[in-house]
Amino acid sequence: MSDEVSQVPEEDDHFIEAVRKTAYFLWEQDGRPHGRHDEYYLRALEQHRRAREYDRWLEDGPE
Repeated sequence: MSDEVSQVPEEDDHFIEAVRKTAYFLWEQDGRPHGRHDEYYLRALEQHRRAREYDRWLEDGPE
C-alpha cells in the first residue's frame, strides 16, 4: 500500500485482512476497474475504521 495509509496500533493483521477482503469485494462489484486498487483499499479502510469507531461508541454509550 501507499504511504498515505499508516497502521494504527489497534489495526492488527486481522483488521487489515478484513479491509483487503472488503476492498476486493467492492472492486469486484464495480466490474474490476483497472488501476484503481488504492481507491478501493482506502474506501474499505474508511468503512472499517468507521465501523470500529461506532462499535466503541456503542460500548461507551452516548454522553
